[in-house]
Amino acid sequence: MKPILIRFADSSYILWGHFMLFLGGLAAILLVSIETKRVRERPEKIYGLLVLLMISAVYGARVLYWLDFRENYNYGIKHLFMFWKGGMALYGGGALAFVTYVLYAHWQKLDFWRTGDLLTPPTFLFVFCARIGCFLTGCCYGKQCSADFPLALTFTDAVTKAPKNIPLYPTQLFFMASALIIFAILWARRKRKGFEGEIGLIGTILYVLTSFVIEFFREDLRVLYEIHGATLSQNQVFCISLFLLAIILYFHRRREARARP
Repeated sequence: MKPILIRFADSSYILWGHFMLFLGGLAAILLVSIETKRVRERPEKIYGLLVLLMISAVYGARVLYWLDFRENYNYGIKHLFMFWKGGMALYGGGALAFVTYVLYAHWQKLDFWRTGDLLTPPTFLFVFCARIGCFLTGCCYGKQCSADFPLALTFTDAVTKAPKNIPLYPTQLFFMASALIIFAILWARRKRKGFEGEIGLIGTILYVLTSFVIEFFREDLRVLYEIHGATLSQNQVFCISLFLLAIILYFHRRREARARP
């Protein structure tokens, strides 16, 4: 795996991770444009929302990473904008993007649940591309495993963030497969959904379930908590909270849909 995509003469460079975020954003925009025409949504409002969501997702992810690890790296405020130093925390990006979405939907009078269903499958395509970036960069790496494990990854590049020359669980590949499978499920279900909001809620439930399990195999720098004798990561705490909320909303929305004549 080669973390650096392009290296310039002045020693600056572009990482594969950043390029894949850009590529994932383009793929998501293309998919949204296709779906916007199908559901006859107002494209001028959806495209404006997409730009805001991407900006808020990137900066939300950066802010949470900065808050979690600023002491480890002696970060100052200026490092919030230096994406090539350190990393990003996915759930921070998701949280700020969600707040942005709620405010924008209210401002533009968009149907909250219907628009959420429209955006959810492209979001998982974006996550899939972002996880390819994680794989190439070497972040979000797994714990050490047996060299006989058939999917073991061994990183050798000097720039990679993962430990070198040690077999590791391929957590990046697990995340990639999870996002791609969820995308396929939601894409196949989108025309047959039973109620507005179903696609977004199913996507959330599936993602937090798979992420919660994958986190047990992950080893890179994380915030850990001791809860009733169990060690859980910050991401797993987010997963539990989101799972409970999404399950409650799913059955509430389904019950409302069935109660309508």
